[in-house]
Amino acid sequence: MDIAYFKKTFQFLLDTTIPMYEQLTSYFRLQIQAGTLVPGEKLITEKEISDVLNVSRTTVRQAMDQLVEEGLLIRYRGRGSFVASKKMKRPLNHLYNFTNDMNELGVVPSSIVLNSSIEKAPPFIHNSLQLPPNQSNVFHLSRLRCANNEPILLENTYVPYYLCPGIETIDFRTYSLYQTLSTRFSLNLYHATETIEAISIGKTESDLLQCKIKSPGYKISRISHLDNGTTFEYTTSITKAERCMFQLELYQNSTNSKNSMEFQRHVNI
Repeated sequence: MDIAYFKKTFQFLLDTTIPMYEQLTSYFRLQIQAGTLVPGEKLITEKEISDVLNVSRTTVRQAMDQLVEEGLLIRYRGRGSFVASKKMKRPLNHLYNFTNDMNELGVVPSSIVLNSSIEKAPPFIHNSLQLPPNQSNVFHLSRLRCANNEPILLENTYVPYYLCPGIETIDFRTYSLYQTLSTRFSLNLYHATETIEAISIGKTESDLLQCKIKSPGYKISRISHLDNGTTFEYTTSITKAERCMFQLELYQNSTNSKNSMEFQRHVNI
């Protein structure tokens, strides 16, 4: 979008109670939604908008601030404002399936397998999986999950090997881990607990996710169980904050005398 197009397609409505900055916000929001402004495109400057409309920089800044807050624009100091890439929204009220979730978002999912091997579990993994004393081997699957060939998620998964002997022969570039555990190894996957932590992405992860070192991100730790209580998975995932948002569902806890709100963490698979 250039100044000429902006002049041609926008003017303030004077016979309305809608503030000027909200009209300006709505205009740019619609241009982004319509695809006139595309991800990565630089926006015309706040000074140019102010001069064209003969309004204060404060009015323009209010509109831009709202678009940044909505995740539609990203500001870079000294460079200006750019249209943000569409974020992947991940609901947290079910144990997600990456392929299904990406298909629902209208993007093409793919996986790059970085590691698929049988290893002796490090002490932390051994404890997290609650491995029996005589079972110390785990299947370690490391994958870079992509959407439209863009790296989105770096996953490291550990599964007790005694639950799935021979799983290392399966090509997880195309096969679903959960479907494999369920259908080939007859495991009744039941529920999981996840912890989400805000992080700065390190060098190794940033190289794989194609982002800058110390970019904001999320680390998601998941421990999953079978219907008999056996722990079958420990996974850590790292994702770029700029490409992912999380959607929570909150329910009123009617059994609590204080009538507090609680987030339903444990969900059926």
